[in-house]
Amino acid sequence: MTIIVNNKEIEQLEQFSDKTQTLIQFLNQGAHSTDALIQQSEVMTFTSEAQFIEQLYLGLMNSTLLYLHQIPLSVDIKKLLELSTNDLRDLATFSNRDSETDKARLANILAKYRLVDSAILNKIALFYRRYNLNYHALGWGASFHDQLTLYSIICYCEQAYDLSNQTVHPACQWATEKAQNLSEFARYFCLYLAWKNAKQGGQGTPDHLVETLAPVVNNTLDSPVVTFELQAVDLHNAIKQWHEGGNNLGFSSFSAGLLNIVLNIDLQSDDLVKAANEYISGLQTTLTNALASDSYICQAGLCRHYLFNLHHSEALLNVDGQGCLSLFNHWPIAA
Repeated sequence: MTIIVNNKEIEQLEQFSDKTQTLIQFLNQGAHSTDALIQQSEVMTFTSEAQFIEQLYLGLMNSTLLYLHQIPLSVDIKKLLELSTNDLRDLATFSNRDSETDKARLANILAKYRLVDSAILNKIALFYRRYNLNYHALGWGASFHDQLTLYSIICYCEQAYDLSNQTVHPACQWATEKAQNLSEFARYFCLYLAWKNAKQGGQGTPDHLVETLAPVVNNTLDSPVVTFELQAVDLHNAIKQWHEGGNNLGFSSFSAGLLNIVLNIDLQSDDLVKAANEYISGLQTTLTNALASDSYICQAGLCRHYLFNLHHSEALLNVDGQGCLSLFNHWPIAA
């Protein structure tokens, strides 16, 4: 007897819940490896089945990101743990040869859990092809999380702006010069389009915009530490307590904060710093008086998102693996 989960000795695979058994089946050699662990002499203790299955994935793949080729779908094990047992079983048994009814059921599951399959993520490749862009080096080492960020920003930009070669090419060139990773590239790309749309070829440069707003962003990066999974009321209390302590809820990164500000202020204002500070102050007040409408693990498994449906905008707050609560996205709803 070598596996102990939540103080319970595991003697055979069938003792695990149906969900855990299904997740083990997703893995090549998952069942054989679990049986081998049960038979070995070393005692391995886990606080939960979720912790066990995550460690099993890490042991067999050195990763918690799984590719379900029959769908096809890339998804982190922490996200799969969020699915109901029935929905998870449907993913495990789905075949591309299934009926249209089954395919519709799959589409409903993907939408229900905010999952983006590989066919939809192909929008990134289509975007580069449409505008005859070279796939830059930032994409070579990009994480799955970075790819999802780029995808979401491409979707937003296509709704918010009139894209053409004349706008996309200089935006990509400038973003490539500014960014250090693919997520930053995506945000700087969107920032350039927002600047171009507001300035309409007038005075100023996007570099000057970044230089002006950088001190405001740098002063808004501190965040509280909370429990990873919070009820809406508990999250509300955490935000309120942080705000009452004289603190602003920090952005999840510099580029995220920069883009959030740019998308929510008048870029033709005579005093951009004042406009940015007023935006941040107003948003903090709004968040202290609102409740999250939804909460879910991101597909890449790096954090839990908390969604706020605000007036003409949506805000996404993150809680990462260390419990850091930060403002990820706050974008106006594109017309």
